[in-house]
Amino acid sequence: MPFFIVLAYVVILVLGVSISGYLSYGGLLRTAGEITIPLVVLLMLIILVMDATISYFRSQERKFLLPLFIWGVAAFFSIASNFNFLYSNFMRDDVTRHTVSEQIAVFRDNLVETRRALSSTDALIFANQTRADLAVELKNLYNQINDPLRPGCGVECRSHMDRIENILGRAITNMAVPQVGSEMAVVNAWYGRYRAAAEEIFETSLSTTQAPQIQNIIRRIDAALLDFSNTDRVLATKGGLDALADMSAQSLDIEREANSLLPDNSRVSHTRINPSLGRLGEIVYAFQNGFGEMPNPLATVVSLVLASVVDVLPLLLSFALFGKGRLEKPVKTGTQRGGGGRRVIGD
Repeated sequence: MPFFIVLAYVVILVLGVSISGYLSYGGLLRTAGEITIPLVVLLMLIILVMDATISYFRSQERKFLLPLFIWGVAAFFSIASNFNFLYSNFMRDDVTRHTVSEQIAVFRDNLVETRRALSSTDALIFANQTRADLAVELKNLYNQINDPLRPGCGVECRSHMDRIENILGRAITNMAVPQVGSEMAVVNAWYGRYRAAAEEIFETSLSTTQAPQIQNIIRRIDAALLDFSNTDRVLATKGGLDALADMSAQSLDIEREANSLLPDNSRVSHTRINPSLGRLGEIVYAFQNGFGEMPNPLATVVSLVLASVVDVLPLLLSFALFGKGRLEKPVKTGTQRGGGGRRVIGD
């Protein structure tokens, strides 16, 4: 029976170390890179040898504190990497979705606030108001000259042209104005040229202000808000956590460009997006999420128990099976007597 128990202990020890080695490899791969295999082999050999040494020392009633300390150091790194592997597998999808959703909210809040600040600038307000006024007067002009009873440009038409030129701040290039009664095709051809000239003058005048730059940034913001509209879209099209780096870069660029155009009292400050968030698979991030943020306490506890049991159980067995009064044969004490009751002095 003792032989079977020792054999079973050896099998359990080897299986425990093998399973721990597999978990440690998965938990150290992203952190240790190309040295993962030799590092795991080193840790597992130390744990294996120290388990066997502790068992042997206990059977010989020798002190085993130093082997136990060495085992503890190796087991600490083994359990940490085991936890990383197990917890990352348990929580990867949940943490990815939670992190992306949280950072999308930050990103969108940053951009919406910046768009609001840009839209409130005097340059853009003036440009938008002027554009709206110009559009209204051009529409009135079109309706006037297309009066089916009096096609062409009369007194009322001239008043609309004057208002358009007042809006633009200058006269439009001299064009032959169709008189009242002109053919509709001639009237509309003239209107097309007149409108194009008016809009060209308006856009040229805007180029001397900050309005075009502000509008370009707002268009970038609108495009970014569409690209990062919701979590499902980002997970499906932006690579999940890889999108954090893109959001961070875009947020910083837009903040810098917007502040170069905003007055000092309206400058924006974006909340920073950390591209390293949610990076389960690395020990530091797994411990930060599992024990610091702890979104799922049950997953943390289960991962820690499973990560520890493959290293701790063989050690507990060495205490349970080896030591004084356990598997060793009992030592006979007192006077030994042979056949007939005679005292035995020696063999």
